[in-house]
Amino acid sequence: MLYIKKEGVVITESDITITIEEFVEEVRRERSGDIGAIVTFLGVVRGGAGIKGMEVEVRDEDELERLKRDVLASFEIEAVKVVHRKGRLRVGEGIVLVLVASKHRKDAFRACEYMVDKLKVGTYIKEREIS
Repeated sequence: MLYIKKEGVVITESDITITIEEFVEEVRRERSGDIGAIVTFLGVVRGGAGIKGMEVEVRDEDELERLKRDVLASFEIEAVKVVHRKGRLRVGEGIVLVLVASKHRKDAFRACEYMVDKLKVGTYIKEREIS
């Protein structure tokens, strides 16, 4: 069910299944730096006001990879991983998971927040609520 996987970016129609332990192990294999903090963000489909779900379209997968590289270059972090769903999602299902590893917690928090903010305002993801 994996749609695309580039270094650190996964687009999938399947449920988000990566665990923090898997990410930590991946970072340990790929990076030699000491990891002092891992910050995660999981965005989920919100209900209410008659919302039954959401349709998610990924318009530019390469732009997501560029965004990930921008985050790596802009912050003192060791690794970042983004798992983004596409297709029809139900209320309560995960839409996006962002994981950031860094030597220090402040860098990890800032980088994670930056990535999430950019995902929300960018044009590479289109989300439409289903009533």
